[in-house]
Amino acid sequence: MSTVDRRIDEDLLIVAIDEQSLAELGRWPWRRAVHGRLIERLRQARSGPVALDVIFAEPDHADPLSDRVLVDALRAHGRVVLPLPPASGSSVIDGASMFAGDAAAIGHVHVEFDPDGIVRSVYLWEREGDRTIPQLALALLQLTDPVLAARYTEQWPDDDDPGRNGLFRIPFAGPPGAFERVSFVDVLQGRIAPPRIAGRTVVIGAVASGMGDVVPTPTSAFTRPMAGVEVNANIYSALRNGGGIGALQPSMAALLSASPVLLLMLAMVRLSPREALIAAFGVSAVALFVPWLMLQQMQLWLPPAGALVGCMLAYPLWSWRRLEATQHYLDEELDALQREADRWRPIAGRDETERVTADPIDRRLAVLREIASRQRTLRDFMMDTLDGLPTGVVVVDPAGSVALYNRRACSLLGGDGPDELLAALRAIEWPPELKPQRGLPASPPEPVSTEVGAADERNLLVTIAAMQGRRWPSDALVLTLDDITQVKQAQERRESAMQYLSHDLRSPLSSIVTMVESFDDDDFAAGVPREELRRVGLFARSALELTENLFRLVRAEGVDVRKFSVYDLNQLIDDAAEEAWALARAKNIKVVREDAGIDDCPVSCEPGMLKRALLNLLTNAIKYSPEGSEVHVALGREPRGWRLEVRDQGDGISEEDQRLLFKRFGRLEKSTGRRVAGLGLGLMIVKTVVERHGGSVEVGSQPGSGSTFTIRLPLAQT
Repeated sequence: MSTVDRRIDEDLLIVAIDEQSLAELGRWPWRRAVHGRLIERLRQARSGPVALDVIFAEPDHADPLSDRVLVDALRAHGRVVLPLPPASGSSVIDGASMFAGDAAAIGHVHVEFDPDGIVRSVYLWEREGDRTIPQLALALLQLTDPVLAARYTEQWPDDDDPGRNGLFRIPFAGPPGAFERVSFVDVLQGRIAPPRIAGRTVVIGAVASGMGDVVPTPTSAFTRPMAGVEVNANIYSALRNGGGIGALQPSMAALLSASPVLLLMLAMVRLSPREALIAAFGVSAVALFVPWLMLQQMQLWLPPAGALVGCMLAYPLWSWRRLEATQHYLDEELDALQREADRWRPIAGRDETERVTADPIDRRLAVLREIASRQRTLRDFMMDTLDGLPTGVVVVDPAGSVALYNRRACSLLGGDGPDELLAALRAIEWPPELKPQRGLPASPPEPVSTEVGAADERNLLVTIAAMQGRRWPSDALVLTLDDITQVKQAQERRESAMQYLSHDLRSPLSSIVTMVESFDDDDFAAGVPREELRRVGLFARSALELTENLFRLVRAEGVDVRKFSVYDLNQLIDDAAEEAWALARAKNIKVVREDAGIDDCPVSCEPGMLKRALLNLLTNAIKYSPEGSEVHVALGREPRGWRLEVRDQGDGISEEDQRLLFKRFGRLEKSTGRRVAGLGLGLMIVKTVVERHGGSVEVGSQPGSGSTFTIRLPLAQT
C-alpha cells in the first residue's frame, strides 16, 4: 500500500526538533521551560490546535520551575494535545502523563507493523478498563473539527480486540518531508513570521537523526524512515480529508487475486511459449496496476502479492508441464518410429555415428536424426520403386490435382509434370458409367478397369480405385495404366483371322449340308448309300455349328463396352425364350417366367450378344432336361444390379464336373452314358459375354436335383 495522490494539507505545519535546534539549544532532553516558551510563541502567533508529540513521563526534579512554565503555557493556549506513554511490554495504555490534566486532550501514538515490518495502519482507539484513548491525530481533529471527528466513533464488538478498535489504514500523502516544516529553534527565537503560523494546526516532534521514533513506511522504502511526528501528520491529514484506505472483503480480495492467475493459465493453453511469456509479464503488470488504480481512485486496498506470486509461478509451472508432456509425447512417437524403422532396416540402413551425451534432450534429438535419416532413405527407396514399376501410377487428390505419379505414367500419357498429366487425363474420353466430372472419373466403390484411348493412339487399360487417406477429407483416386496397344492389335488380328476363317468354312459347309439334304430326292439319290449321306450331313452340321460358335466367341471377346446401349432385360429374355420355343416344344418342355412384377429392367449392353448368352443358357437347360419337365427363368433385383436365374429339372452336375462347364470344349456325359448334341462352346460364350458386360455367372447344382445358372448384371449407368 503506497501513497495516494492527495493534496497536501496546507493548514498543517510541522515544528521539527531537528539538528539545527539541537545545535543551538543544546543536547536533548531540553528543559520543560523550552517547550513551554514554544507553546507560548504559538499562542502569540494565534496558531490553531497543537499536538506536542513529546512524551513527558516524569517530573523534572532538578528544575521544578521549568515544569511550571510548561503547565502555564498549556493552560494559556488551551488547545494542546499531549501523547501518553505505553505501559512497559504492552500496547495498551497504562498510566497517565503528568501534564494530562493541563492539556486539552491526550492521545496514544502507537502504530501497527505489518508482517513485512512496514507501518501502514494504526488503531484510532485504545482502551484500558473504562477509559478509551483516541489516537493523537484523532484527538487533534476533535479540537479542530469536532463534527468531522465524530464520524470516527468508537465501536467495540464483542469478538474484537478488547484493547484496540478502529483499524485505520493510512493513505500517506508522500515521502518524508511532504508537509511544510519549520525548525523548532526558529519558532522559539521568533524568526518565523506570525502570519505563517496563524490559524494553522501545528504538530511538534523530533526529526533529528537518532531522536524519537522513526518507522519504515511504504513511501520510505527502508532508506528514509519516517519520523513519528510525520506519521501523525499524515494520519491527521487523512482523517480531515476523507478518511483512510478501505479494505475489500476477504472473499472478494481472494477472487480478484485469483482472477489474473486463472486468466493467465487459460491463455497459456492456447498461446505459444513466446506469447505465453509476454502474457505472464503483461498479467503481472496488470496485477500491480489494478491495486494501484483502486488505491488512487477508490481508496481501496487490494494486496497484490498473491496475484503477483501466482503469475510468477504460473509460467514456470506451465512451461514445466508443457515440456513434460512434449517429452512424453516425443518418447512415445520416437519409440513408435523406431519400431517402424526397424522393420525397414535392411533397406534404410542404420546410422553408425553414435553420439554419447548426458543431456536427455540431446539423446532424443540424436535418435530423431537417425530415424529421420532412415525415413528419407526409405522415402527415396519407395520413390525409386514407384518409378521402376512397368505400370503407370497416378494419384489424384479430392481437389482434382495430381499428388503422385511415376515415370511410366508420364511416358504413357505423354506429359511431364503434374499439370501436363492432369491435362492428359482430362483429355481422355471416359466411359459414361464412370460418371466423369471435370474430365476425371468419379470415385468408384470398388476398383474398376476400363479401356481408353490415349492422345498418341495408344490403347490403355486403366484401373481406377478409391483411396481414403488421413490427409484428405474424402476419397482420392488411384489410377494404374497399362499399355495394351499390342494386345489390342493382336486381338483384332485374331478376330479378323477368325472372321475370314469362319466365312471360308461356313460357305463350303453350308453347301455340303444343302447337297446332302437334296439327296433326299429318290431319283437324284439313286445308288447313293443313305447311311453315308446321313453321316456326312451330321459332320457338316457339327462343323458349321463349331464355326458359328467360334465366330460368336470371338465377337464376345472383342465387344466394345463404349458402344453399349441401354436395353430392357425383360425384352431380351422374351426374345431368347421365343427362339428356344421350337426346341422346348420338341421335348414337350415348358419355359416358365418368374419376373416378380418388375416392369422396367434397364441394362447397358450389346443386345445381340447378351440375347445369345441367354439363349445358350435356355437351350442347355432344355437339352439336359427330361421330356415333359419345366425350365424356370427368374429375374430379381439386387443392391448392385439384376439377378437372372435359369433352373432346370435335369440330372444335376457334380462338383468335380462343375469346374469344366465354362472352359473351351467343356462337355459333360449324362449319367446314362449318352451324349447330347453340342461342342462345348455355349457356356464359354455365356461367361465371356457376361463378364464383358461387367457381370458374373455361376452354377449351383447337386446330382439328381437339377441345376441353377445365375447371371448377375450391373444396373445401367444413366
